[in-house]
Formats: sequence, C-alpha cells, structure tokens
Amino acid sequence: MKTMPHSKNSFSLTAALGLMSLFVTPQASKAQNSAGPQLATIKQYCQGCHNDKAKVGGASFEGITEESIAKDPELFEKAVRKLRGRVMPPPGAKQPESKAADSVVAWLEDSLNKRPSLAHITDGQLLHRLNRKEYENAVHDLLGVDVNGTDLLPPDDTAQGFDNIASALQVSPSFIEQYVLAARNVAITALGRRDARAQGWTFRAEPGNQLTHVPGLPLGTRGGILAKVDLPADGEYRINIADMAGHIWGNGMEYENPLVVTVDNKIVYQTVVGGDEDSKLYDQVQNGAIDRVNARLKNIRFQAAAGPHKIGVTFRRQSFAQSDDQLQMFAPGGGQDRSYRVSSFQLLGPFDVKGLSATPSRDRILTCNPAADKTKTPEVCAKEILSTLAKRGFRRPVTVDDINELMQSYKDGAKQGGFESGIRAGITGMLASPFFLYRGERVPAGLKPGEKYALTDLELASKLSFFLWNSIPDDPLLDLAIKNKLSDRATLDRQVLRMLADPRSKTLASNFVHQWLEMSRLDAIVPDNDVFPSASGRMDPRADFRTELTLFADSIFREDRSVVDLLRASHTYLNERIALHYGITDVKGDQFRRVELKDSVRWGLLGKGAILMAAAYPNRTSPVLRGKFILTYLQGVPPANPPPAVPALNDKDIGTTKALTVRQLMAQHRASPTCSACHSIMDPLGFALENFDATGAWRDKDRFAGIAIDSAGVLPDGTPINGPDDLRNALLRQPEQFVQTFVEALLTYAMGRTHEFYDMPTVRKLVQDTAAKNYRFSSIVQDVVTSEQFRMRRVPQPVPPVQSASR
Repeated sequence: MKTMPHSKNSFSLTAALGLMSLFVTPQASKAQNSAGPQLATIKQYCQGCHNDKAKVGGASFEGITEESIAKDPELFEKAVRKLRGRVMPPPGAKQPESKAADSVVAWLEDSLNKRPSLAHITDGQLLHRLNRKEYENAVHDLLGVDVNGTDLLPPDDTAQGFDNIASALQVSPSFIEQYVLAARNVAITALGRRDARAQGWTFRAEPGNQLTHVPGLPLGTRGGILAKVDLPADGEYRINIADMAGHIWGNGMEYENPLVVTVDNKIVYQTVVGGDEDSKLYDQVQNGAIDRVNARLKNIRFQAAAGPHKIGVTFRRQSFAQSDDQLQMFAPGGGQDRSYRVSSFQLLGPFDVKGLSATPSRDRILTCNPAADKTKTPEVCAKEILSTLAKRGFRRPVTVDDINELMQSYKDGAKQGGFESGIRAGITGMLASPFFLYRGERVPAGLKPGEKYALTDLELASKLSFFLWNSIPDDPLLDLAIKNKLSDRATLDRQVLRMLADPRSKTLASNFVHQWLEMSRLDAIVPDNDVFPSASGRMDPRADFRTELTLFADSIFREDRSVVDLLRASHTYLNERIALHYGITDVKGDQFRRVELKDSVRWGLLGKGAILMAAAYPNRTSPVLRGKFILTYLQGVPPANPPPAVPALNDKDIGTTKALTVRQLMAQHRASPTCSACHSIMDPLGFALENFDATGAWRDKDRFAGIAIDSAGVLPDGTPINGPDDLRNALLRQPEQFVQTFVEALLTYAMGRTHEFYDMPTVRKLVQDTAAKNYRFSSIVQDVVTSEQFRMRRVPQPVPPVQSASR
C-alpha cells in the first residue's frame, strides 16, 4: 500500500475516520460485525446529522469502528455523555428504544475503556500550593490557633469550580509578600506578645431576628453575638456595642431589654436599654436622650488573660408576650418587634499589659522551656521545638538543612527579644517556607520519560490528608508513611475509614459538596427586598441554607450511606427560621437539628433551599438555570453555551399591567428555533421545580399572574413529569448516571487537577466496582484513593524547543 505524505493541511479527522473504515483488519472487521446492532442504531438515529456532509457539531459518525473510536476518544466521550443523559438525539427527533440506546452506550464505553493510554496519569515534579482553607486548617492542626484565611491571604483562583486545582493556584510576588505577613501574624497569635499593642476586632451579627437562644451563650439569654477570639496578652480589654437607641421619638423604648456582656460565660457587665426610665429621658430631656442611652453600651472594661476566649453580648430572655405593633411583620414567626438586637460590637485591647498566661497554643509549641529545665540551653530547646513542628508542617522527616535554616531564623529573633521572640521568628520562617506552603512530588532517578511510578508513602499521606481533611497528616498517618507501610492496600483502606470517621472529614461536605454544586452563586443572589421581604435583609436565609446543605451532605457521608441518597434521603437539618420558610411549624429555636420530612417534595438535593436559590434570580425563578443545574451537576451533561446575541427573557411585564407567569414568558422566548433546541431539554427539568419560588419557598400560585403553577413537562426521552417527585423518580431510574457525575467531581477534587476526557474510563470503572456495594460513600472514596490518577505519576516528556519557547 502506498503511504500518503504527511501534510499540515492533509485531510480532516472525519475524513481520516472514513478512510480507515476502508482498510479494516480482519480483527476489526470481526469486531465491527459483532457491533452490528449498535452501528445500525447509530446509522438510523445519529448519522442523519452527524455525517461527513452535514457534520453537525463538528462530528461525523460515518464509518465508525472501534479503531476510529480509539483515534478520537475526546469526541466519543462527548457522544457517550450526551447519549447517557438522553439529550441526543435531540427532543423532537426520532428516538431509539431505551435498550438500543443503552446498548450503543455500552459498546462505545467498552471501546473507549480498551484503549491503552497513560494520559490520565499526571506528570511528576508537581508543585501544589495550599489554598486559603487548607492554610487555615493546617495552622489550626499544627499550632492550635484559629485564623481567618480570607483576612490573611489573597483570593484563590478556581478551575472547574474547585479551589484546590494545582494549575489554578498560581503565585505572584505580591502573593509571596502576603504569605510572609500571614506567617508573622499567625506566629504572634500562637505565642502572644508580652509587649502587645492595643488593637481592635469587630464582630457582626448573622442575619435574622434575635428572639431565641444562641448556642454557646448562657441559658436564659436570647439573641446577641458570640465571638471567639485569641487575645494576645493578659491585660485590660474594652467593648463598644453598636448604638441601639437611634430614633428621636424613642420608638421601642417602652419595654426593658436587659443586656449582659459575658466572657467565657461569666457576666462582666449588665445594663438595661429601654423601660420607664429611658422613656422619661425622651419625654423630659429630649435633646441628648439618645446619647445618654447609647453611652451605657460604650467603654465596657474587663480583665482577661491571653489565649482563646468566648465573648458574648446578649439579652436576658423575656416572655413571648403578644406584640403591640399595629401591622404584622413580614418575617415568618414574627419580627424583632419591640425587642432590640445586637447588630455588632467592637473589642479593643490589650491595655495595661500584665504578662502572658498559659494558652493551648503556647502549651503545644513550648514543649521545652530553658527557664524551667536548667539542663537545656535555649538553643537546644529551640532545636527540639522547631524540629517537632517542622516534621508535621513539612509533612516529612526534617533534614539538617531544614533545621539549620529554621535555627538561623531563631537566632535572628532571639537577638531582638530573647527565647520566645526567637521561637516566634522560627515559626514565621517555617510557615513562610515553600515546604509548608507547597506540596511537592519528586521524580525518582533512573526512570525514562513517559514511564509511570507510584507516589512515595510520604507524598501519599500528604495527598490523602488534604483530600479528606483539607489539612496536614496527623501523627498516626505520618508515622505509617515514614515506615513505608501506608501504601499497603489493607493499611490504606483502614486509614481512609479512620479519617472519614474523624470530625475533620466534614470538609468533604463543607468544601467539596459546595464547590461541586457551585454554591458560590449564592453570594451573588441577594433576594429582592421588594419581592421577597420575608427572605431578605435580616431574614436573608442564605447562611442557613448553606448550613443545612453542609449538615445534610455530612450525614450521608458520615453514616456511610449510598451517595444516591443525596437525591432521595427523607431527612434534613433545620432551625426555626428555615423550617418556617419551608412551611414546617414544629421546629423552634436557632439551633439546627435533624428533621424527618413528611412532604416528599423536600427530599434530597432538589428540595434544599440552597440549590433552589442558587439556580434562580434575585426576583424570580429561572427554569433555565434550574434545568441547567440538573443537567450539569446531577446528570453530568452540561448544555452548550447559548449562541451570541440571544435576547434575554423579557420580565418587565411581571407585576405590572400584564402579569405573565415565567412559563408564559419562556414560551415567547423559546419560540425561536435557535433557542428551542436546548430549551426543550432544560426547561422541563426546571419547570418541575417551579412550585418553589426564587427563595426556595413552596407556592401553589403565581402571585403576580394569580394563576396556579404549572410544573408539568416532558423529558427528552418522552417521559412525562409533573413536580419535584416525578423529576426525582426520573433521575433515580438511572442512579448510575448520578453516581458517575458524583464520582467525576470527587475524583477531580481528590486529584487536585482538572478533569479530562481521558479520566472517564477510570470514572466508569469506579462506578461499576462500587455498584455491588450499593455505591456506599466509603467504598467510592477507597477506590478513588487507590486509582492510578491518585497514586501514580509519570516522568515528564521532554518539551520540544519551539513549544518550550512559547511556554
């Protein structure tokens, strides 16, 4: 056979696939014959659009064989994704029977799974910077102090929705400066300072009223703020509470509001705002009455020792007498009425510093004290302390060079202020070190480019702990790694189970789940006060929605249930505010507790306020956003981006002269053929949730149009649905589709790199292997941890000179 000369403009990939079908080997011909039914289905339902001539979407399936699939896995992974989600063939086109579609999917996936490739294994020599949350947790586990990464560090970039992707966590010179400053601040917080200067902290109340008890404050109190703070030294501190009297007519002053200030649940100050005496001030003094009332809330002094403290500003509880307000409050369950609230307070100090008491962080750090143990010199103690901390902070045994560098920082600091000043400087150097800020993986010597190798036990321990805890390894995990025992499969499985049972694994719910479901959208969805007065301002439910979602997901993970229960579980976690928002009246108080849901429309993720609100607009629902959310995050079939110049939905008529429902407005919008193709897929999914308004509250009528909500629709495969229950049941008919989407996201989060098409064979294998275990969460995590993507690396290939120069 005559070979064709290579040319930059030779022929398209589609043409190549077509030519390949003419030169099929006997083995390929046999495989093609065995795939006859699948090829017939593709020809009948797909090639009308995806042929060499039309090439809709840039894809042609003419002459398809297993070999042609292996030549373009990216294209066929997209095809499998569309077929699995039943979004192709498109709505309105002739549809294959379900068994025929499943057969095509199985054949395509089997062909894709067979291809040999190392592309899914990440190149070695990877540097992975800690993000804000990992930095916070690492500092807490290492030094025993709580810091706020948002205050200390620059924002983290994200990739595919996750903030732990190595390629997105870049560093600039300004970043380095901020990390050095952060290290210095953390070291001061951990050890305190005998020469501390006065500083200030401001604490603000969460949204909502303050009629019930705040967990952590003394019993018998209502509302207020509980602040946790690390004080830098023993001395005097002062509190200034935000003004409560602000109305020149003295509205709300009729009733007494007994206010108390507590430090570690002990009352250090109390006063009363309102009542007969204050009413007289307004009647008799008038000018200056406001200042005299608010003056009681200022310059509140108390003595406190260094270290962590809980400072509360709250009210003594009063009876729930009927309100004297003339109009009912918008807020479910009543508003603030005549009871005052603490909006914020400021803490200042220390003044008149008296020394440094023992604190949990000082006790953890100063394990050797030359003042107490005369047999050891300051240098010996410093070396012992910094070696212990660096072993955990660097996630490996320390070297002589490590210790020498930290000891040089110690000596520089000790010259300025003695032993503790030196330790503070050493800790600063450790926290600013690349060995703390980065996770590094080294390539073993003697391997050829492209050859794969396993992570060392120490690298595996670090990767595992940041996956499950967002933090550094603890001593048991690190000790196993140092002994090279962690890579044993049985040992690794036991460690995974131990770490999942640890409270620190809650980060999987608070970080992974929120990033997988793109809950960052909640930050931008500020409820419209004019449209939703009961779910905006002080009654904004977003913070509580986030808590509910975290507690719900954590319960599924911690109870080691099937991840499918994320869609169908009949429980959730509510406080009184969210319960009333959901129409549930037997939950009282601000504390979240587990609640079995009697109404099935609230079951699983589809009934959670955070999901419903994040996929809406501030003033109205959006079937498009909710449909897109379901396709992207629950089915793993993200829709295509809209074409340019598509007009936005015209909602100006809502609530004015001609009130239309969202469905009616959408009907006008999707009349365009350009829009209808995608909307036919997304809209039925979104309309099934239309009974939930933009804030996640249930409604039977559109209050602007005054007509009943229509939540009916037809899925692309012809299945009719009407409401959340039908939608959830439709999704549960293919539980493996949801599991595959979940595993894809979890693997991305675990790898710390973007997910690519060549990862899909591993994803499918994980789903198939865990099906026998009912998709139990721990079994999925164990298989992720033992996958090649997680444990293996590849020796980087040499970069061609031209490519290297362009990079």
